[in-house]
Amino acid sequence: MLEIASEPTGRTDVGAKRNDYERLQIPEYWRFDETETGRYHGARLGGDILVDGRYRPVTIEEAGDGAVQGYSPMLDLYLRWEQGELALIDPATGRHIATFEDEKPRADAEREARIEEMEARAIAEAERNAQQRRADSAETRASAAEARIRELEAENRRLRGG
Repeated sequence: MLEIASEPTGRTDVGAKRNDYERLQIPEYWRFDETETGRYHGARLGGDILVDGRYRPVTIEEAGDGAVQGYSPMLDLYLRWEQGELALIDPATGRHIATFEDEKPRADAEREARIEEMEARAIAEAERNAQQRRADSAETRASAAEARIRELEAENRRLRGG
């Protein structure tokens, strides 16, 4: 469970909600406060892990450049407060886990490339179909011309008497 701080709910997040979640045996309860001072939750980042039916505070450590973080065993990642933003960090690599906002430009570019590829394929297919129609039409005209030649040759032989 993750609560994002706001002025109206800040006290409830660290008090009654924490107690309710503990009573409901929610395995982890995290609180994120985007303010530099942790104005609404009393800290920029806080977490509790259920141990023997009771919440125990997660150790929040300095992560450099003013960032703080805590480890979530359930998610196997670090939740980090960085300049008022929530970041998720892969503990194996120390790298940020991409967010929707991070991935959207790449996904949009891939989608546009697929659309352009599909359009190019459709244009090429339409051109092939047009070429086939032209070829079919030319073949039909040639067959009709050959048939007409045979008719005229037959008529010519008949008129010659032979």
